[in-house]
Amino acid sequence: MAIGEQINLRPHFETMTLPCEAEVGDLIVLTPLKEGDVDSSPQGLASLWFCIKSNAQERPAVWARVQFDGIAHCNITVPNPPQTHPELRQG
Repeated sequence: MAIGEQINLRPHFETMTLPCEAEVGDLIVLTPLKEGDVDSSPQGLASLWFCIKSNAQERPAVWARVQFDGIAHCNITVPNPPQTHPELRQG
C-alpha cells in the first residue's frame, strides 16, 4: 500500500530523443524499452528530463536530465541524501 500521493509519468517508450518544442517546467520520461518489456538492466533504463529553456523561433527547447543519487526498493530503508553539495549562498 502506498503512503501519500504518487506521481506516475507515463514513459515515452522506444524513444531516446527529446522533443524540440517544450515549455519550461515540462517533464518527460524516456526509455528505449518497448511497452511491457522487462527491464533487465542493473540500474534501469528510464531517464527523467526537465525542460529548462523553452523553444523560440528556430531554437529548440533545452532539457536537463534529472540525476538520481540513490537506488532503493520497498524492502530496505532508503539511504541518507549525500552531503557533498556546495553550500547555498545568496547573491
